[in-house]
Amino acid sequence: MAPVSPGSALATTSSASLSLQIQSPDDLQRLARLFSASGLFGRAAGNDRDAHMAECAIKILAGMEAGFGSFASIAGVSVINGRPGFGANLLAQAIKRHPLYDYRVLEKTDQVCRIKFLSGKEELGVETFTIQMAERANLIGKGGPWKQYPEAMLFARCLSAGMRTHCPDALGGAPAYTPEELGAQGQIDENGVVVAEVTTVSAPPMHTTTEDLTAGALRACEACGLTSSGLLAMCQELSHGEAIELAQLKRNILARLAKSGITAESAERWNAAGEALTEPAEDPDDLPAAWTAAEPVSA
Repeated sequence: MAPVSPGSALATTSSASLSLQIQSPDDLQRLARLFSASGLFGRAAGNDRDAHMAECAIKILAGMEAGFGSFASIAGVSVINGRPGFGANLLAQAIKRHPLYDYRVLEKTDQVCRIKFLSGKEELGVETFTIQMAERANLIGKGGPWKQYPEAMLFARCLSAGMRTHCPDALGGAPAYTPEELGAQGQIDENGVVVAEVTTVSAPPMHTTTEDLTAGALRACEACGLTSSGLLAMCQELSHGEAIELAQLKRNILARLAKSGITAESAERWNAAGEALTEPAEDPDDLPAAWTAAEPVSA
């Protein structure tokens, strides 16, 4: 089998000596097993090992066909409904290292992003994406990356749209979409990369009760180190502030949690957020606790 390597138009000679060469399906399987076993890329208690290894292998292949190395592909590529989505950092890299294309950021604020696309000294066009366009597309909800990183999210959408119009071959034939554009949901970072995918599983069988799913999700989350306060923070984030306990989450989210749990990084972040949510408020009267517990004095 011929070696699988990034497209020649995208590969750089400076990184060639450091690239992991995949010479056969066995090489790909061993590399996918290594990434899966590391626990750094979505592997959590309850995950199906073979399924996660296959997911890692597909990410590697999708990224390599677009010209990225194995580690960058695992970290920055998400496969949503059979289509690869790329983080904004990978999209920007693909343009900058391409022999024909370049771009210039003309404006980047929390309201608008404008990017000029170039081929040599020739201007190919200017792409614009505004916060109003994001609102029309129902991208801005309660919390999430569009609230936390509006400048970065506008840049990601502007960049991917401009690439599809002005330099569609910059990814070696793969269309330039971020995971969010392909329908990814859950935790998404400022580059549009899926950190914890929780809503892309199929609906659970109807004979599985919500109580069973809730119990399974609780066991899986606790096995990953999630505390009770962290559980509150997780429910708040995954429901956009509408849920305070597992039973109030949607069934498909509960099914994913019960099957895959959460990553150690997510558990740590939610535990920290939960501690802030559950800190006791100061007594407005500043009375000692012993006073408030004392029996009232008879007249």
